[in-house]
Amino acid sequence: MTDAAHDELARLRRLDRLADLLPALAGALDVREVFGRLANITRQVLDHDGMAIVLLDADRATARVYAVSLEVDFARPDVLRMTDEERVWVHTPWEFDIIDDVQAIAAWADRPPVKAGFRAMLRVPLRTGEGLIGALGFLSFTPGRYTSDDAPVARRVADYVLLALSHQSMAEDAARAAEARERAARLEQRVSQLSAELASLGGGTPRLVGDSPAWRHAVGQAMRVAETETTVLLSGASGTGKEVLARYLHRGSKRRDGPFVAINCAALPEALLESELFGHARGAFTGAVQDRAGRVEQAAGGVLFLDEVGEMSPGVQAKFLRLLQEREFQRLGDTRTRRADIRVIAATNRDLHHMVERGEFREDLYYRLNVFEIRLPPLRERREDILPLCDALLEDIGRAIGRPAAGLSRDARPLLLDYAWPGNVRELRNVLERASILADGGLITREHLVPLSPVATPASARRRPEAAIGGRAVEAEDGVPGSAGALEALERRMVEQALAEARFNKSRAARRLGLTRAQLYVRLRRYGIDA
Repeated sequence: MTDAAHDELARLRRLDRLADLLPALAGALDVREVFGRLANITRQVLDHDGMAIVLLDADRATARVYAVSLEVDFARPDVLRMTDEERVWVHTPWEFDIIDDVQAIAAWADRPPVKAGFRAMLRVPLRTGEGLIGALGFLSFTPGRYTSDDAPVARRVADYVLLALSHQSMAEDAARAAEARERAARLEQRVSQLSAELASLGGGTPRLVGDSPAWRHAVGQAMRVAETETTVLLSGASGTGKEVLARYLHRGSKRRDGPFVAINCAALPEALLESELFGHARGAFTGAVQDRAGRVEQAAGGVLFLDEVGEMSPGVQAKFLRLLQEREFQRLGDTRTRRADIRVIAATNRDLHHMVERGEFREDLYYRLNVFEIRLPPLRERREDILPLCDALLEDIGRAIGRPAAGLSRDARPLLLDYAWPGNVRELRNVLERASILADGGLITREHLVPLSPVATPASARRRPEAAIGGRAVEAEDGVPGSAGALEALERRMVEQALAEARFNKSRAARRLGLTRAQLYVRLRRYGIDA
């Protein structure tokens, strides 16, 4: 046998002895756990005093020690800044690198191998289809230990390491995917649980009904923020279910066993709103005959829900800002400072950002409230939810009026689907309640929904906001001649309908429209309505 053939046979035998690496790596989900065993097997065919995996950081200008085969100073997770030559290697193919004495490289003075006393080093690249990801290094305390004859063995070991790292990466990806699926399943389960709890509250409380993307996004956001103490701002038109979602947030939070206290900032004048929020001391104003706790104290340990927060007066805004910043407040007419143990959820149907720009709302309070905003979509953006909402609302209405839940006839469904619903879910409930009474236990037909006909619009029609009732945008078709007159006619019909449904009780009619009594009287005079 020639010397060349003998050398080739010796080289092949060295490589064959590395077959023991496969069992060592089989089933290992973390290469670091078996790296010591891997080094011992490799030492039989490639002598070394230490072996290490170094992986590139995301910036591809630095690297970190990922695994080492012995506990020396080298094991520190120091950032390794690459030399100019090494940076070139990131983008240029290379097969191996041999250093006879690392102690002689000035740029390596602070590197762990030098500090640990190593001298010779052989390293080979770790490459995937995406390029260089790092290097596998073999270290010796003997200078000049490695030659180019050792490179094929080192390369074969690197192939095994790459295979193990690939399997590890796939296992980690699968674990993350499984965790994400489990988290999503828990989220869905919690949504269903909270929806059922809300439905069991009684009193006609609307449920979280709907499967449209816009609605699911809003509910998903609520689920994610529910268990935190973060202040939440619910934005959207009137009647979109802001209080329903606020209660849902409360039921899903750590404060679920505490009270849920709501206050409508648009329903009270400034002095009365301040008293309702913070309470008052005896003698604070005429009629204050005794001390009284406000909603902030009543909500201790639970949630304070501020509805229509955009209607809060500047004076109350300043005092509420202090509450959010310092978690302290004083009752009206009192000097004692009290602590507030509450979570705040605010709701508005107005554009607070534009109000800040116009100087109508405090910028600092806006940012305190708008830590996590959830936008509730109007009903026209979730038309696929209209019929399921009808079924749920008709069940609630049936219980409220003491009749079996009414059903919808085939000709009634298109009318409900094509209507613009400027009043959103609240208007839908009112329409269905009136229709249920008219149907007298039978099916709700098109005739029972006649009030919808004058303002019914195709689902595809383009609309633009022009007027507002209680801060809520009322929309009309672009194609209607004299749109201002059409909007006034629409607003008048809404006022007349609310009065009729409230049996001409102005306070109840105002609440249905989201107005104060004063705002309702303005509209009665404007349209010459004799109530």
